[in-house]
Amino acid sequence: MNSSGRKNSQSSAQASALYSRKVGGNGVDFVVLHGLFGSGKNWRSFAGSLEQNFQVWTLDARNHGDSPHADSMSYQEMAEDVVRFFTDNELENVILLGHSMGGKTAMRLALQFPDRIAALIVVDIAPVCYDHQHKQLKLIEAMQELRLPAEMSRSAIEKKLALKIPEKRLLSFLMTNLTRQNGQFQWRIGLEQIAAGMPELLNYPELERVFKGPVQFIGGENSDYLKFEYHALIRKYFPESRITMLKNCGHWLHVEQPDAFQKTVNEFLRYNNLI
Repeated sequence: MNSSGRKNSQSSAQASALYSRKVGGNGVDFVVLHGLFGSGKNWRSFAGSLEQNFQVWTLDARNHGDSPHADSMSYQEMAEDVVRFFTDNELENVILLGHSMGGKTAMRLALQFPDRIAALIVVDIAPVCYDHQHKQLKLIEAMQELRLPAEMSRSAIEKKLALKIPEKRLLSFLMTNLTRQNGQFQWRIGLEQIAAGMPELLNYPELERVFKGPVQFIGGENSDYLKFEYHALIRKYFPESRITMLKNCGHWLHVEQPDAFQKTVNEFLRYNNLI
């Protein structure tokens, strides 16, 4: 397990030392990158399902989980954070999976450092610009407005937050970021830094590069992140890509349809002789 400890701020010119969790001791290295407001912990069940065949690393992105906070978080910087993790842990020919924000980071890394990647799995995201900024900033605003007084209990915080975020699955997901230190609740994610970086996080800067390795895109049929109209652009950057849409699930397809998600990943790995 790698950890640099929690830091308040870190120069954007320097790649962050990401916190990681590892399961499995044999096989090819399989690295998982979570989405916005998440952490590697969100992928524990999936990682456990692969530990017999792979060394599975789940990383916390900068300003998320137990990784250091940094003033900026462009996809270039986050890709370099992951490359630093590869280098520090002597990882080569990695199978890289990224969900949402982590998927954009994974795509950027594969396009810029193709020799480091054996295969790429991108979960419910495309290399396009999205217009969800208002929605995401409203979530951050709701968390910041709580102020988190010392006398408030966890259940009281959740109840108050539910007034602004009534969707139960989303609320429970955001509450995984609430921690207690020295008797005081606090958000472990860098809300200010994420809010400042939101325009870049929703954007996707074009790169005149192609990743020719095997790629699997997996989307949720009820999600609007991996629309059919994006498929041509996906195949421009990733000509060897397969695109699979899972039924009866949205953006968190690995949680809503874990068996179908696992089956799709395993089929891709077997097809490419990686399992």
